[in-house]
Amino acid sequence: MEKKDVRILVVDDEESAADSLRLNLTEEGYAVDTAGTGSRAIELFDQGGHHLAICDLQLPDMDGLEVMRHMKDARPNTEVIVVTAHGTTPKAVEATKAGAFDFVDKPLDFEELALRVQNALKHQELIDENANLRRQMSTRSEYFNIIGSSKPMQTIYETIDAVAKSDANVLIVGESGTGKELIANAIHYNSLRARKPFIKVNCAALPKELIESELFGHTKGAFTGAHADKEGLVQHAAGGSLMLDEIAEMPVELQPKLLRVLQERSYRKIGSEKTYAVDFRLISSTNRPPADAIRDGLLRDDLFYRISTITIHVPPLRDRSEDIQLLTEHFLHMYAQKYDRACLLYTSDAADDL
Repeated sequence: MEKKDVRILVVDDEESAADSLRLNLTEEGYAVDTAGTGSRAIELFDQGGHHLAICDLQLPDMDGLEVMRHMKDARPNTEVIVVTAHGTTPKAVEATKAGAFDFVDKPLDFEELALRVQNALKHQELIDENANLRRQMSTRSEYFNIIGSSKPMQTIYETIDAVAKSDANVLIVGESGTGKELIANAIHYNSLRARKPFIKVNCAALPKELIESELFGHTKGAFTGAHADKEGLVQHAAGGSLMLDEIAEMPVELQPKLLRVLQERSYRKIGSEKTYAVDFRLISSTNRPPADAIRDGLLRDDLFYRISTITIHVPPLRDRSEDIQLLTEHFLHMYAQKYDRACLLYTSDAADDL
């Protein structure tokens, strides 16, 4: 917010002090109103429009603390700086506990006060920005191609926002078809690695005898059919992200090797003694509850703890039925565009059936 848009209320029964503050703050570019009594201050404040108040605690008609409390009750986001006379610091501390942003002592040092005014306005701006962000999050129905406005989906969006910029390993757990890959995309493309490769591997789709070679590469002659050196997918993901889809389907005998790569940030190709450094962010997914996979011997618990620094649970659509209409409209619109058709509408009865 620019200074010319900021309105400040100065409350002080000493007319010369109030005028001095008004002149100085006006020179700084602020719009300023003054009041010499608590009742006049409340009257002006209730007319609205003040972003900040500078209020003396000693007023002729009422306690300045009472005026401040009225302001905070009426508009909690308005910041208040209280002014105290010598020897009234305990009262200023009481005002701070009651919601005052800060307090200053008389005689006023305007440079010091101007800095506190700036800090108070910055604090107010930050609170407003956070409130706006929460409002946006509470109403987001689409996020990086993920469709859903239900509370569980809003929680997932917030988690993605919170973790995407870090390098923490993420495990996404959810039934088939719940959108785990879309969430992985959102994490990568919202991260600092977004301009680097995003390599995806479906552990369930690769034959057991090939998955190690696909991940870590091999040297020429390492096994029958290895006619040339080959780079592994972990190397292709260097600087970016690697997604291991259905990680519980990875052969158990290969899991310790992946664990070492995550711990040491280096690996060896099949048939080579040379160690290669690698830097990637791991995003894993599974349609099995991890506890069941560990119990059934499909997932090592030490690997689980390494890959699940952050765990995101994706609910099935049956647990977020309020998103069905959004998804229906999304797909109707998408296929109407794809096949150059008019977008179909559906009746309320059809919506109820869905």
